[in-house]
Amino acid sequence: MKCKWCGKEFRSESTLAVHMCVKKRRWTDRDMSHIRLSHRAFQMFYEINTSAKNPKTMEDFIMSPYYEAFVKYGRACQVNEWLEPEKYTEWLITKGIKLKQWASDKSYNTYIQDFVRKETGLRALERTVVYLSKWSEEADKDWQSYFEVVSPSRAVHDIRSAKVSPWVIYLSQTGDLLLQKFNDEQVAMIKDFIDPPFWMKLFANNKEEVREIKHACKEANL
Repeated sequence: MKCKWCGKEFRSESTLAVHMCVKKRRWTDRDMSHIRLSHRAFQMFYEINTSAKNPKTMEDFIMSPYYEAFVKYGRACQVNEWLEPEKYTEWLITKGIKLKQWASDKSYNTYIQDFVRKETGLRALERTVVYLSKWSEEADKDWQSYFEVVSPSRAVHDIRSAKVSPWVIYLSQTGDLLLQKFNDEQVAMIKDFIDPPFWMKLFANNKEEVREIKHACKEANL
């Protein structure tokens, strides 16, 4: 009787059954959502960086010396509710970011600023409305009233985490009410996300999409 994970030998099947080494515990945890996310990131790392044809299995992942680092990253994605983890993972890999930095707020903030600026207006609107609906349930308020009633501190967090897009802040009829609430310190915290010169230039180059977003916001009484 031998443990397939650590190689330790046992005299009976019953003692093997209750044995729990580090890698066997990893196996029992394999269906946890952050572990599955970590495993997928592990697979993508090898898919993008190597010519391997077969995807890395869960057993490959469990035996890897990089298991803990990937799990730390997966847990950060889940706990912080980071947007579209697969896209973020691909960005980290293609940018050559070191694995030990994947779970850092600094890396994610750099990514999310880039993400927000490249996202289409319609996708940004859809994602923002989905979040405002969730906020509405939590706050027991109409989602259309978000810009009027949300606290500045909550709004700062929502903008920095890309839950609320500048596409909607600038092009809705009530978005300016939110901008007027911020003090200088709060403006400094979100300036890289709401950067007016960038967004005004983007809007000027995408007039048709701007009209669509404005119309959608008006129809929604936003």
